[in-house]
Amino acid sequence: MDILSSKIGISPTAVRQHLAILERESLVTGETVKEGIGRPKVIYSITEEAEKLFPKHYGWLMGQVISHLLEQLGEGQVHTMFKHIGTRLSKPYSKRVEGKPLEERATEVAKILNEWGAYAALENDGNGLILKNYNCAFYEVAQEHPQVCDVHAAFLEQLLEKKPERTASMAEGNDYCAYQIMERRE
Repeated sequence: MDILSSKIGISPTAVRQHLAILERESLVTGETVKEGIGRPKVIYSITEEAEKLFPKHYGWLMGQVISHLLEQLGEGQVHTMFKHIGTRLSKPYSKRVEGKPLEERATEVAKILNEWGAYAALENDGNGLILKNYNCAFYEVAQEHPQVCDVHAAFLEQLLEKKPERTASMAEGNDYCAYQIMERRE
């Protein structure tokens, strides 16, 4: 406590109080270690949950990887690769939509996307169903490399068993990504 107290300029009691709060919030864990004579020490470390709060540069790295792949393989191969990834990502969810009519599959797909944090909504615009995502997991990368949107399109196509038409894209400046997935029946 004394080392941390002197480093950040607060009392050891205040340090203990802060650590207790962080531990209660599951952001740090304390492990008691007995080293020879005297009081045991508590060694604190951050949790996985806390690690998620620190800045990451996954988007930058992914952008570099895609740029390299485009140079080495070309646009067509990169599109194909992302479609394969979308198809692979859909496989664990196929049982959830199996045997359902299109509208029920679309509803289930919206639920799956919400589990991913997509803030998806299924709407009827008078011409058919529109699936809208208000949060894009690939937004940072898609700004520079819209090919990454093929992951999402292939994922949807596999689960819906119908190729949806993208009508809006956050990568193109829209407030959401939208896919028309069913035409109105006449």
